[in-house]
Amino acid sequence: MNGLVSIIIPNWNGKEFLSPCLDSLYAQKYQNFEIIIVDNGSIDGSPALIKSEYPLVRLIELTTNTGFSYAVNLGIKQSKGSLIALINNDTVSDVNWLKVMVAIINSHSEIGSVACKMLMYNDPAYLDGSGDGYRRGGLPGRIGHRERDLGQFNQERYIMGACGGAALYRKELFAKIGYFDEDYFAYLEDVDLSLRAQSAGFKCLYTPEAIIYHVGCGTTGSGYSPMVVSLSAQNNINTIVKNIPLILILKFLPQIFYFQLYYLLAVTLIGKQPIAWFKGSFNALKLLPKMLKKRSEINKLRTISIKEFEDLIIKSENELKESRKRLNNQQLRQSDLKMKLPSESKQR
Repeated sequence: MNGLVSIIIPNWNGKEFLSPCLDSLYAQKYQNFEIIIVDNGSIDGSPALIKSEYPLVRLIELTTNTGFSYAVNLGIKQSKGSLIALINNDTVSDVNWLKVMVAIINSHSEIGSVACKMLMYNDPAYLDGSGDGYRRGGLPGRIGHRERDLGQFNQERYIMGACGGAALYRKELFAKIGYFDEDYFAYLEDVDLSLRAQSAGFKCLYTPEAIIYHVGCGTTGSGYSPMVVSLSAQNNINTIVKNIPLILILKFLPQIFYFQLYYLLAVTLIGKQPIAWFKGSFNALKLLPKMLKKRSEINKLRTISIKEFEDLIIKSENELKESRKRLNNQQLRQSDLKMKLPSESKQR
């Protein structure tokens, strides 16, 4: 059905977020859409709320938590639209969000996905992200995360990929490269998809005109919860094995060792979760035969050169570096300001 957007929302015990999320979608200026919520065995009353308050929503109820990838894939497979919008349940969309995203993808035949400006729901002066980035060492990141929004991301640009928490895809992309990897369960599945899409020739365009507000970690806990650390460690390795050409793995080995060690130290010293990291890394080793088989299929679909793929990753890594530098500078200025304020008030 041309022009129809299928909005897929995975939900797991996110009842408190659903009404703001759905109300903002039904207020969109672009109204040619269907909403599909795939519920991962919620026990907080989410399905009952959807049935009673949002009867137009197509609800798919699962009995257990199958993870992000399986739930989203199921929604995509049962969708009717030619475009697929993925959003997290803890998001609130600006009224023009979908209209802008659809206009962008329809006017750029070379792209397979669109990324938007994500602002922090609790403080919209700060960015949640302006697209996903990836480093040579295998660690992903959200470009602009936690930076104050000062207009530094107010230009359209090609990026590595869109955050799966708020993205628009051509349905044909999934037909060509496959769906989200269900062996990932959750975390980095959108980064993996983005790398596969880029390898197969599908570009991603970021637009600052489409805005969405994101709570973040609404249902899975903080970035250092055992679940997040274990799955992130596992999928960091999975993504390298699947997507990075051998010649680049060899070339990137110093960065891979550095960044994986950096992540281990971070989750140990800050998150106090070294056991979760080792568990995730061990799970990645068990998945190695499957990932190598998938790697072979990805290589068959590759249409861009190794050099182009390398340039994409290095450009993305540089964006993450620049973002981190800006964030550090902003935090230093805020710290200096806080130190000056008491003395200034004392002088008065």
